[in-house]
Amino acid sequence: MKTLLHYAINAALEAGKAIMEVYAQPFEVYTKDDDSPVTQADLRASNIIKEMLKPTGLPFVSEEDLPPDRSQFNRYWLVDPLDGTAEFVKRNGEFTVNIALIDNKQPVLGVIYAPVLDKLWTSEDKNLSTFNTQHSTFTVLVSRSHRTPEVDAYINKVLRPAHPDLVIDTQGSSLKFARLAEGSADVYVCYSKTKEWDTAAADAILRAAGGKVLRISDGFPLEYSKKEYPNPPFVAWAK
Repeated sequence: MKTLLHYAINAALEAGKAIMEVYAQPFEVYTKDDDSPVTQADLRASNIIKEMLKPTGLPFVSEEDLPPDRSQFNRYWLVDPLDGTAEFVKRNGEFTVNIALIDNKQPVLGVIYAPVLDKLWTSEDKNLSTFNTQHSTFTVLVSRSHRTPEVDAYINKVLRPAHPDLVIDTQGSSLKFARLAEGSADVYVCYSKTKEWDTAAADAILRAAGGKVLRISDGFPLEYSKKEYPNPPFVAWAK
């Protein structure tokens, strides 16, 4: 597993360099079939990661490079080369490179790299829980760009009764999961449209840190390697 982690880290770092090269200059923003934005940075990062992970011999699934069928993949890479494209376009720095290893439908290894912060999180980092930035108030994270009325309804109905003085904070991309893993926030509520590649790496990291990502509908963990890629609404909890 450490060898695979080494490949994933190097791929994330190299993808981050390419992303920052695009970020430093004017760039075009295109709209995909699902109305989500995509830039040259997304495509360059995906290609770099794919090439750098080739020596592992494992199948590659990326937001920008989807296979016709992954049903036969028991173990494969699941990648979001640029998570938070909306934040990238806004130039607020809150975007990441996400690389996950899926094994038997579970995210067993994860790497998140934030190029602007030059900060890396992995599922093998045994020191995550020691970061544990102390915060005295129960902190709820919501998406900076995709907050929905359902999120506020869940906070008010489920969380606020137990934590009347809770604080709501906004954050872009999988940085929300990183904060949960570090202990600087308590919960992230998501009703917006996400796909498996948005959460896989972060899910692996949060699980390793003692947290969990659960479907709101039934309280069970998010599923991976489904027939379709969309995630249902979920809530992610810190340890």
